[in-house]
Amino acid sequence: MTLRIAAVSTESILPVRMRVLREGTPSQDPRYPEDDLAITVHFAAFSADNQIVATSTWLERAYPSAPHEPAIQLRGMAVLHELQGTGVGAQLLRHGIAHAREGGASRVWARARDSALRFYQGNGFAVEGDAFMDEATGMSHHLVVMSLSE
Repeated sequence: MTLRIAAVSTESILPVRMRVLREGTPSQDPRYPEDDLAITVHFAAFSADNQIVATSTWLERAYPSAPHEPAIQLRGMAVLHELQGTGVGAQLLRHGIAHAREGGASRVWARARDSALRFYQGNGFAVEGDAFMDEATGMSHHLVVMSLSE
């Protein structure tokens, strides 16, 4: 599946975030505090009929165990359920990683749901640290990280 990927507004990605990331969770708010900051960019993957089918948010934020290195945090990675496992997420992820490299980041990291760890590992991320509970979702998460200097 060939997708068009573009930077978009916060408002345009909220429906996909809500549908994928907040369905059945304690929080019904799909926003993140950093969504509208200058250090944040949102990417959307568009289908052939110009519908947003996946989103990701990328912001300048140091990785907790390497606070002095330039890093980008990935947040709000969401692919419509019916397209998960089709490569859409991997395409969107590669686009964001290219953005991080262009911006001079030495690593990309995320707080990943345990249910998504195989996706991240399959796309070059390493799982680090112990599991933790995310309050908004009530789900177990791990930190995942990818070095961009290798």
